[in-house]
Amino acid sequence: MSIHKLTKFLIFNSLAIIILLSLGTWQLERLRWKSDLIASMNKNISLPPVEVNSSIISNIKSYSYRRLKLNGYFLYDKNITIYSKVVNGKVGRHLVTPFKTEFGNILINRGFVPEDYKVEPSKNTKNKNIFINGMVKFQQEINYFTPTNSILNNEWYYINIEEISTYFNLNLNSFYVIEENNPDARYPLGSQYNINIPNDHLQYAFTWFSLALALSVFLHLLWRKNVN
Repeated sequence: MSIHKLTKFLIFNSLAIIILLSLGTWQLERLRWKSDLIASMNKNISLPPVEVNSSIISNIKSYSYRRLKLNGYFLYDKNITIYSKVVNGKVGRHLVTPFKTEFGNILINRGFVPEDYKVEPSKNTKNKNIFINGMVKFQQEINYFTPTNSILNNEWYYINIEEISTYFNLNLNSFYVIEENNPDARYPLGSQYNINIPNDHLQYAFTWFSLALALSVFLHLLWRKNVN
């Protein structure tokens, strides 16, 4: 290989090494961000529930994954179910119902119910104030494979607060709450937090850095072979 061609080849691959190192560094930054996020989530979940008030509502973004205590009543005539969930090998859905409070209507993910579960309004508890505990969450991020909600057919695959608000013609707060499990009732099965966030960025960083090292070794050997 001529010196001219070798130089061009080395320049091109040196740029590739810089890109690989940049990708590895970016993954390390993502690792730090994800680790901080998981630590913050675990800390918030471990704290005792705090009773909701106007200050919390106005600063709700600061309470992500925080457990709240809500006082109000379920609007039992307004239920939707989210396809398709599996708990302990049983296929079902998540039951979602608005909860009326003095701070507005808050959407509640009440938990898992099997496919054959009959969702019926409770005449005895309607409009009767109760306390519930649950964890604050915001609009779900969906992936490419998640089907689109159908308001016309009442088919729901993820929680979209704006769409649910339109479906019920009901103003809803900008967050929803995952209700804690009620041991006195078999269903809905609450506490469906699903907070197991994957954190594989160290593995990705190792892959990029390894490729950069392998390419560097290859270029070094190539240089020695053609120059000496």
